[in-house]
Amino acid sequence: MKWKVGTILLMILLLGACNKQEEEIILTPDAGPGYTDVENDGYVVTLSAQPAPEGQTGIWRMYIGEHGRFEDPHDPHTRFYGEPGETYLLGWELSCGDQYKAATISVSFKPLHPVILSHPGEVLTDNVSLALQAEAARYGATGRWELVDGDGGRIESPKEDSAVFIGRENREYTVRWTLTYGSKSAAAELTFTTDTLRSHAGDDELDIITYTPVTDPKYYNLDARLPAGGTGHWQLLEGTPGKIYLNDDPNSLFEAVADTTYTLLWSVQVDDYTSSDTVRIRFRGKWGVWVDPRDNQAYRYVRIGDLEWMADNFNYACPWSEYGRNFYYGQSARANIVDGHPVDSEADRKFYGRLYNYFGAKDAAPEGWRLPTRDDFKRMQTLLGGELYFFDKIIVGGETGLDINFAGFMSYSYTYDDLRDNFINQDKIGYYLTDYLDPRTYQTVFYTFYENGTHGGAVVHSFFSLGSVRYIRDVK
Repeated sequence: MKWKVGTILLMILLLGACNKQEEEIILTPDAGPGYTDVENDGYVVTLSAQPAPEGQTGIWRMYIGEHGRFEDPHDPHTRFYGEPGETYLLGWELSCGDQYKAATISVSFKPLHPVILSHPGEVLTDNVSLALQAEAARYGATGRWELVDGDGGRIESPKEDSAVFIGRENREYTVRWTLTYGSKSAAAELTFTTDTLRSHAGDDELDIITYTPVTDPKYYNLDARLPAGGTGHWQLLEGTPGKIYLNDDPNSLFEAVADTTYTLLWSVQVDDYTSSDTVRIRFRGKWGVWVDPRDNQAYRYVRIGDLEWMADNFNYACPWSEYGRNFYYGQSARANIVDGHPVDSEADRKFYGRLYNYFGAKDAAPEGWRLPTRDDFKRMQTLLGGELYFFDKIIVGGETGLDINFAGFMSYSYTYDDLRDNFINQDKIGYYLTDYLDPRTYQTVFYTFYENGTHGGAVVHSFFSLGSVRYIRDVK
């Protein structure tokens, strides 16, 4: 009996001691900081929980989120791998016997964000192909282009962020750029319509200024367009000597000489589509070249002092106004050609130009250009050595390049049917209009140059008298 009582008392004392020990256990888990909008290689964070105290056990658990994993769930500083666009709720649990307690943190990763950098507009102007460009896949993701709508198209190098689309003419297409990481993917799309393939050789450059001696070779980088996925080829059509260094390069170096107009052909091919375009190139030597935007005629010009003088007789077919008139030599319904020949070929029209009366010359003046005054002619003579020396310098073949010629004169008979329109002195005298007008008598002055080397002035009626025009402008 005494033994039984002692045993019972001992058990009561032991149970009391265990309960007291369990009551003294305190679980205080600390999961460390959370992470927001993480974006890095592998979509990974290093966790920073407080280690479990001696006698306690710690473990990481994932409560919310998909496709996440701990490198070592028992390591308080383990790496946690997630996926883009996911938000995870993670717990760091401490336990001792049947007791446990958890602290939680949130970890989120930025979603995939595909970006297409190509912005061609609704129509691929003059083209059937497109250089596709997207922001490159990062942080372990992969990217891929695909054609999702449209017939007869294809994408070359679809796994590269820089790819090439080639389609058929005048069709609508939609392409897609998709980023993928693990179980996640996101896509961006681009819709456009192809056009007819047209080659572009670049803009005409007829007055390229270089600062090397006129006799030195001149160089220029061509500026053609090569369609995506296409091939191109240069060919020199006009001008010599000239050299294209790389025939298949749209930006090839071109070597030329000054004062020669070159015509180059740029041909392109995309699949079975072909197209060609030309460009004109010219380097300024003795002459600059100005192109009239109204009819695309080109005119040479030279610098004398602080003025630029046209070195070709003007040739714009200005519409008649109330008083303005212009004709080619010998080309009127009542023509009386005293000497010379009618100007009817393209070569003659370029050389002789048109004959204008004072008002026609005023009407035809391009923006930025004007008729020279009598003083402008006199100043030009002075700058070129004076009365005894200037003439040989300004006629065709002279050192200045002004190339004054003798296009003749026309007297206009207006409405009198019994009179003729007289054309005289072709290849003998050049009659060049000045800016002078007497408002009382309506007389103007022509500056005249004779084939025998003399020169002077002629006072004539501003309406009934027609001569050649050389416009001038201030040096820019």
